[in-house]
Amino acid sequence: MIHDYEISKIVGKGEIFGDFAQHDRAKEILERIFERSTKLPDDCEYQRSFIWGAIRRNHSLSLAFRQAIESKNGQMSLTLIRLNLDTVARFYTLYWADGTIGMDAENFAKEVFLGKQIKDFQFQGAPGKAQDWWLINKIKPLAPWIENVYKSASGAIHFSDFHIRQVFDQSERSLLDDGSLLMHHISMNPIDTSEDPERFRELKQAFLHITLLLSCAADRRCEMLGGN
Repeated sequence: MIHDYEISKIVGKGEIFGDFAQHDRAKEILERIFERSTKLPDDCEYQRSFIWGAIRRNHSLSLAFRQAIESKNGQMSLTLIRLNLDTVARFYTLYWADGTIGMDAENFAKEVFLGKQIKDFQFQGAPGKAQDWWLINKIKPLAPWIENVYKSASGAIHFSDFHIRQVFDQSERSLLDDGSLLMHHISMNPIDTSEDPERFRELKQAFLHITLLLSCAADRRCEMLGGN
């Protein structure tokens, strides 16, 4: 869970939570965790690789997210938020593996390294294998907004009504007296034309908050494993 004092570490004076300067600081935190993970004992080599993979994925998503925001590509921004949330949910499987009879985090991480999909594991308390909905339900206690972000962002992952509705949201239209809409111009432009100044602020806050969740989970794992 992210506490106020942890957020205060990256929010500078006069800044609003979500500014890209804070994304840069969050990246620096993850880089320090990477350095810490290099000092983990040799018997944790697969968990170390798991941590590295999660951090690098976050860096890759973060770069693409910034490019999407700067180009006002709201659809892609939301897709990347969903993928970042997926990283956090799947990272926590290290903890759930330790809590599963007949499984431990190191052997679990080794199996993932060798190619077994996380969705093909069954963890303690799960009704079946680790599907996305179960992974998200497990991390919902970390933040009250996770379920809503998951639901809204999931529509952006697979082609759905989300993409169809965005065509109309981006088009010029007027409301007729009978309540119907008259379409004046339909645009295929991927740029988000929303004039709401908070539109991209909320997206930047969501991505940053998820990155901080990952940093907390990874830092705690290093601490548990004896990383100095």
